[in-house]
Amino acid sequence: MNIGIVGGGQLGQMLAHAGMALGHSFRFLVPEGECCVESLGQVFRGDLSDTKLLHEFAQGVDVFTFEWENVPQATLESLANMAPMRPSPQCARVAKDRIQEKKFFQSAGLNVQKFAPVLCEADLASALGHVGVPSMLKTLGQGYDGKGQRCINDAARAADAFNQLGKVPCILEAFVDFDFEISLIAVRGYQPNAPSQAMTYFYPPCQNQHINGILHKTSVPAQGVSSALLQHTRVAMEKMMETLDYEGVLCVEFFALHTPLGPQLIANEMAPRVHNSGHWSIEGAVTSQFTNHVLAITRQPLGSTATHGNAVMINLVGTIPAHLQAQHSMNSHARAGMLVDDAPATGAALDQTAGQLDDVTVHIYGKLPRAGRKLGHITAVGENAPHRAERFWNG
Repeated sequence: MNIGIVGGGQLGQMLAHAGMALGHSFRFLVPEGECCVESLGQVFRGDLSDTKLLHEFAQGVDVFTFEWENVPQATLESLANMAPMRPSPQCARVAKDRIQEKKFFQSAGLNVQKFAPVLCEADLASALGHVGVPSMLKTLGQGYDGKGQRCINDAARAADAFNQLGKVPCILEAFVDFDFEISLIAVRGYQPNAPSQAMTYFYPPCQNQHINGILHKTSVPAQGVSSALLQHTRVAMEKMMETLDYEGVLCVEFFALHTPLGPQLIANEMAPRVHNSGHWSIEGAVTSQFTNHVLAITRQPLGSTATHGNAVMINLVGTIPAHLQAQHSMNSHARAGMLVDDAPATGAALDQTAGQLDDVTVHIYGKLPRAGRKLGHITAVGENAPHRAERFWNG
């Protein structure tokens, strides 16, 4: 199939690596500026609301997907009129609006913290009265990696926070003093031999650590969450995916905390796409999140989400340490020579950005360094994975 991806960042890059190993071709729709998919297919660059550009991009595409939900909604809906969009534009619409997202979580049976809309400055008083302080004021959309939010510890400073966020529509959320964060990643797809029956598979829970609002490390499987609580949460996510008639990979992030009523998971946000906390699956799972997303959107049988053991992924943010850059350069040439036919049908992608040493794999995306920017990641799998990943990362 010819797959059209809206976006040209590292998620699109890794989706293309996975899809090329399965025999698919790709084209990409990206805004003006840098992208890291030029060598993986035809790139259509420009204003994402340009009708002419959208029609050019859509030529010959069998199915669309997106690696980034903060695309103009009209763009996704226009493309969906030209070929199937999986997941659907409605899935992106829910994830773009934090208020819709919270209500959707509640409708599925997930716990959320107290929240209130702040659509204008006049809403602050009533929102603070309902939510209280400390609280988080967040823009309704365009928030990722800690962007678009302010912590409010003093109600008298709330107006300042609203002004700092540009006076755009916001949501006020109660601050959650959580113990740790986990993400649950699922894939749902229709099977070619049962086109009316969708299957949903879950990866093991991922435990996440952030630095300055940006994901630093993911460890799999997460510890400290009961199987009963996980099962309840998975049932709720299955309900969400059924309601949206979801096709592809979905990630939901949760705050894990202990309360007088026992352990709880508080749903924080959803990503209707492959997710940073699932990068470990390239080496650490039988079928990576990227391969399974491609299988789902092309309506092929999904692959196993079982792991090869414990896994740890560490992001490379802002700069790439010299020892990792050197190791990547030494080892990537050998991997780049691997034939597509050598790649297992459900396993690792043909990834020419990766190099490996001592069971630790380095992925470098080819992006220009910038503070706070994700430039790559490393993954360790198996025995002593946390120790090996940290030792390798620290040089």
